[in-house]
Amino acid sequence: MALTYRPLVVALALAGGLSSCGSKDQATEQSTPETTAAAAPTETPAPEAAATTQPAPTTFDLSAVPVSTADLGAFPYLAPLPGYEVNTSNSESFDFERAYVYDGTSIIAVEGKVSRRLLEPAADTKKASDLMIQRNYEELLKKLGAMKVSDTQVPKEAVDKIGSEEYYKHNGKIDGQNAPAYTYVIRQKDKEVWVQLGLESGSYRLNVTERAPMAQQATTLKAEELKKN
Repeated sequence: MALTYRPLVVALALAGGLSSCGSKDQATEQSTPETTAAAAPTETPAPEAAATTQPAPTTFDLSAVPVSTADLGAFPYLAPLPGYEVNTSNSESFDFERAYVYDGTSIIAVEGKVSRRLLEPAADTKKASDLMIQRNYEELLKKLGAMKVSDTQVPKEAVDKIGSEEYYKHNGKIDGQNAPAYTYVIRQKDKEVWVQLGLESGSYRLNVTERAPMAQQATTLKAEELKKN
């Protein structure tokens, strides 16, 4: 009996070993990782559009104004038209003050000696047209070597940059926002004179500013003066 079953046991053992090997090979095949898919090519980012460069606003170049050698006369230099007189209650002058002028691009401050006059036709005098007033002074200023800087209304944006309260405090009552402000400059060897003309239906305003440093007048109080007081 023992001899009868021995070959059968051997056969069964051999078959089991082969089955085990086959399972291991199948497992190995199943565990083998699949070929990794090729990575998608990296896209080159499109270059950013170059920022648009806005041209800087130009500023008035005084050095471009020819030097005048004309005799300007005495400050405030410009006389009233024949038949016109100064309205003294609506005029003023200062040894030192600030004036705001529009240079065609922005409002600039000019400090120095200032004259602001309202000129009106005298009694029984026929008033001149605004065009006649403007042309008369433009021709005179040309003869004095002046350059016209601007002849337009002052943009609200320019006023807002410095503040309307500040602007109207020093603009010399030439509005410039509701009507053109005619602005001229005379450059001489020792002078820089700005002229503003504002038209008011037959009357007109003439503002003249000669740039100059302020004369220092305030001082400290000396001991002997304090005793007197």
